[in-house]
Amino acid sequence: MAGERLWRMMHERGGSDNEYCDIVYGTVDSVDPLKVQLANDMILTDDFIVLGKNIGKIVLDSKAKIYAHSDQVGSVSGNRPEIIEKVRYELDNSLKAGDKVTMIRMDGGQQFYLFEREPKVKLKLT
Repeated sequence: MAGERLWRMMHERGGSDNEYCDIVYGTVDSVDPLKVQLANDMILTDDFIVLGKNIGKIVLDSKAKIYAHSDQVGSVSGNRPEIIEKVRYELDNSLKAGDKVTMIRMDGGQQFYLFEREPKVKLKLT
């Protein structure tokens, strides 16, 4: 059976549970230098943390085509002139002291991949 084979493969590796990947949660103590405190009072320095690509300031530059209405421009034969504008989006997802973060403890426990921070904004449904 496929399930039995998968179970055997998982247990053949051996070792203890703390040698496998795991999701851990922490709180940012300081940003420069980066220090994150885990729930078990262990403090990680930036030597052990790999930041995900969505952590920090994200800037997206693009171009947007905006078509003018023919009655506004007075175009002939129905061609609508296009105006190309540069659009810049900035998202500041930088870490701050006190932020709650989610990390993946990599195999072996020597590296932690910080991929998400808890948003500060709480939405209320009414």
